[in-house]
Amino acid sequence: MEITIEKEGRIHVAKLKGDFDLGDETKLAEQLQPLILEPNARVAVEMSQLKQINSLGLSELINAVVRARMNKSRLVLAAPSAFVMGVFEVTRLNNWFEIVPTLEAAKKSLLA
Repeated sequence: MEITIEKEGRIHVAKLKGDFDLGDETKLAEQLQPLILEPNARVAVEMSQLKQINSLGLSELINAVVRARMNKSRLVLAAPSAFVMGVFEVTRLNNWFEIVPTLEAAKKSLLA
């Protein structure tokens, strides 16, 4: 999986691309943790190019949201691919994560 991080004003955008494979959870944690530990951080995780995700990826996203909430920061998932959204729905995590259909919607939500 490829992860690119961009800063757009007050918002950090993490774009995930490819297949989430074994070991990618460590890479995701290393990339997201510094962002969400900033006071009042705003992070959008753009997932439209993420082809698949495994249980370790789900676990790391859950951990990232929990850490963000503990730090009074926010993390929003944007535009998950059909497969990834299906995983969220089957696990009912779509009711727990803040998931929006587009990156622009994530930015708007994070700035509200």
